[in-house]
Amino acid sequence: MSALAALEASLDPSCVLVEPEAMAPFLRDWRGRRQGQAQAVLRPRSVEDVSAILRWASATRTPVVPQGGNTGLSGGATPDASGDAVVLSLGRLNRIRSLDRAGDTLTAEAGCVLAHVQQAAAEAGRLFPLSLGSEGSCQVGGIVATNAGGINVIRYGTVRDLVLGLDYVRADGAVIHGSKPLRKDNAGYALRDLLIGSEGTLAVITAATFRLFPQPRASATALCGLASPNAAIALLAALREVAGERISSFELMCDTELGLTLELVAGTALPLGGRHPWYVFIELADSDPEAPIEATLTACLATALERDLLSDAVVAHSGAQAQAIWHLRFAVAEANRLAGQSVPHDTSVATADVPAFIAGVGAVAAARFPAARPLFVGHVGDGNIHANLLFPKAFFPDAASYAETAERVNAAVFEIAARLGGSITAEHGIGRSFVGALRRAAQPEALELMRAVKHAFDPLGILNPGAVLGDD
Repeated sequence: MSALAALEASLDPSCVLVEPEAMAPFLRDWRGRRQGQAQAVLRPRSVEDVSAILRWASATRTPVVPQGGNTGLSGGATPDASGDAVVLSLGRLNRIRSLDRAGDTLTAEAGCVLAHVQQAAAEAGRLFPLSLGSEGSCQVGGIVATNAGGINVIRYGTVRDLVLGLDYVRADGAVIHGSKPLRKDNAGYALRDLLIGSEGTLAVITAATFRLFPQPRASATALCGLASPNAAIALLAALREVAGERISSFELMCDTELGLTLELVAGTALPLGGRHPWYVFIELADSDPEAPIEATLTACLATALERDLLSDAVVAHSGAQAQAIWHLRFAVAEANRLAGQSVPHDTSVATADVPAFIAGVGAVAAARFPAARPLFVGHVGDGNIHANLLFPKAFFPDAASYAETAERVNAAVFEIAARLGGSITAEHGIGRSFVGALRRAAQPEALELMRAVKHAFDPLGILNPGAVLGDD
């Protein structure tokens, strides 16, 4: 009996996919840029199944690639081309185990879709604030494993700030029960924090307990047109003076990016009087239904217009208008996919350094990659700017040509971020795409500690080999 046949005998037949057609969606990333191979796709129904799979994998030294909604952007959930690995898809562990209104906590299994978690919280009169463009398909295990961010980080933080506890299974199959709904717990090392952002290289996350917040009862959304990133930073400072922590989102986008969205994505329209070099998307929210949120935002924008920080602004007066404004922001990924071949980035710098970072990338693009259009969109309030260089369709004759250019573009953009004291990734992770970049960017002593942590959790190196730290 083969090793895989022995595992199949211990699991429900529906847990094991081996037919090429059935496995195909799990073996490529959603953008179609990575294609891998695997012995099988394993779809456990329970934590006990996950434990059995990892015990088998350890005994047979079979590489395991954990996978959630397969919406990642750094190649961390796609197996390599060897065909040696199995993909461990957590989508069927999809129960919301508990929701505590008194403690404002929710425990969800790894396969729960983010939008379903948001909905469950809303039905209980609470808010789960993580909001991403892929929230209709990304899953709890993936958002924790990548320490996802999104548009509300300025107020609520990243996933790391939202997680209270985790359940996970070690590489040897041992089940660790840590999803406690505790706000304070100083009993030993915070292993939870090592797993958040570890991209499936340390353990397989099976459930997470999250913080919840009061549901906003008053909100206001605006879209502003302005002249420069410097004006956006000045506007953010002015808004903080009057709105403080009621700022839920403050997003920046260049006109080239918005133009692509208006051109290529159905159902998008610009609610301003004309086009502007830059745009800011703003949302304020308050749990008090009587809070004068819209009046506060309107007054602040009027003052900003008087100070020439803005060229134009519109405040949504209905939920439909607010949704249409945010559709422009969330449609960016689809617009870029349709527009051509891009080299995307997920860098972060200090908020005050955002204008310098944007100017630096623009200058490099003009001097070294003149065929590309630089596109900028991101979470300016927390310094996470997505700088994408968009090349014309059919510009690259083959995958090798794209990879060579992408390597040079990445090196240039990462050098600018490093010069400003920033990070090569803020929310997408290292995956397999940026292993070499991490080795160049990280302090050698820090890499040594990371390798020691990896060995402590996964001494055989079977969990997502090749991701984050590479194969060493």
